[in-house]
Amino acid sequence: MYKLIYAIIGGWVLSHTLWLGIIGTSSELSKIGNSLFMILGAVISTVLLMISVRRHPTRPFTQRLFLLLLFGNVSLAIGETAQLIVERRNLERSGPFDGIDLVFSLQIVFYLLAFCYFLISRRSQVNLRFFLFDELIILIVTGAISWHYLVTPYLERAEFLSFETLLLLRYPLGDLLLLGGMIILFFGIMKRGNSIPLLMILAGFHLQLIADILYVALYRTDFPISVMWLDPLWIATVLLIGGAAILFDADERPIGLKIDRQILEGIRLVTPYIFLLILFVTMARQAVSWNGLTIGLMIAVPLLISRQVRIVMDNQRLRENLEAKVEERTAALEQALEEMEHMAYHDALTNLPNRYLFARLFKEELRRAEIHQRFVGLYFIDIDHFKQVNDTYGHHVGDQLIIDIASRLEKRLPHNTVISRQGGDEFVVLLFDVKEESDIEACGQQLIDLFERPFILQETPVFMTASIGGAIYPTHATSRTALIEQADVAMYEAKRRGKNQFHVEV
Repeated sequence: MYKLIYAIIGGWVLSHTLWLGIIGTSSELSKIGNSLFMILGAVISTVLLMISVRRHPTRPFTQRLFLLLLFGNVSLAIGETAQLIVERRNLERSGPFDGIDLVFSLQIVFYLLAFCYFLISRRSQVNLRFFLFDELIILIVTGAISWHYLVTPYLERAEFLSFETLLLLRYPLGDLLLLGGMIILFFGIMKRGNSIPLLMILAGFHLQLIADILYVALYRTDFPISVMWLDPLWIATVLLIGGAAILFDADERPIGLKIDRQILEGIRLVTPYIFLLILFVTMARQAVSWNGLTIGLMIAVPLLISRQVRIVMDNQRLRENLEAKVEERTAALEQALEEMEHMAYHDALTNLPNRYLFARLFKEELRRAEIHQRFVGLYFIDIDHFKQVNDTYGHHVGDQLIIDIASRLEKRLPHNTVISRQGGDEFVVLLFDVKEESDIEACGQQLIDLFERPFILQETPVFMTASIGGAIYPTHATSRTALIEQADVAMYEAKRRGKNQFHVEV
């Protein structure tokens, strides 16, 4: 998918550029072809966004975000179409800001709305107060530099600042707001699952900013370059946004882009200070005279900015270490709670459910059997002559025998059984979801057969037997207590009859 999207974007922008290089920018054919490239490119991006909206029917946030971006692309397509119609019919534009300019401006407006919606929706992942301060620094610095190099030269040649010039500045200023915000936001909340789509949007806003600044410069100068050469940059931005939407993963699952998180965090932290340093260097170049104060200021300010960056990065590192320790302690606490819960409901020796967990499972299976009209079998197992094993071999060998018996029960019994150790040498087995009553009697005989093979105690084979009593729901009883009593009585009857057998009351 990634290669296909890259091929579409790269192929379209390259074809557009080659068209301008081969056909030129002065003929009617080149103007028509250029407009068609812009319109169809916006349509392609719009289609990608429409597909992206339909891919996330249960994600209202993602759908609204893509719809806002889609409206921005549609604005560009409508504006280019209207401009083509006006040019083909040799119509006059109504003024410096007519309906076509309004439609073009809506592209930036919708992009800004999408960005603000994204920011508000992710406010839990980014500190809005610091974000707004960083964004304000970037906007003031870039706005001041743009004003100095773009507006001031024009004011020096004109008696007053025209409304047309102010309208032209809406493009780069809107781009600066978008770009600065995306830089801070991207490096602040980027997740590896969507790193590539966010990078594509970031690259697109860079291209749009470059194109809009060059457009303002070319519009106000007599430089012999047609503004049509900027159209491939504009359409590249639109296509990158559409491609990013197609590649966007709402679940943010990890992918293969490996970027060091600390590097990204460092870039996010130093970005506002880099812009501030750029402003200072620009001011230094405009210094009227060089003296001790000027030189001292040029040395002190970068050092002060470096110191502030270092403090911010140290604080960030301390915060990350604190968060890591909190996460580690939280994980350890959760693991300890899980272990405690497991110990509360499982036998420490065999890891089988203990009598408390078994009682809860027994109750649930009886309720399910009542609903689905199924049988349930209950078996009480008592190991014959187990005390002799403890007396002969020791309690540690007796414990190992209990573990071996539990293991054999787990491996040989069907999947629809619950095995529990009630304590000492007593086990209980619950057979649930049984369709035929005869299956319960067959399972009881299978339990006896499990003791035919000897158990190895201290490298010595020892034959063990068991007395097993059974009870059947609902044949013998319908309550849990009555079934337990019935199985217990049947087990003692099996012992009385000579042990090593399964007994169930008829």
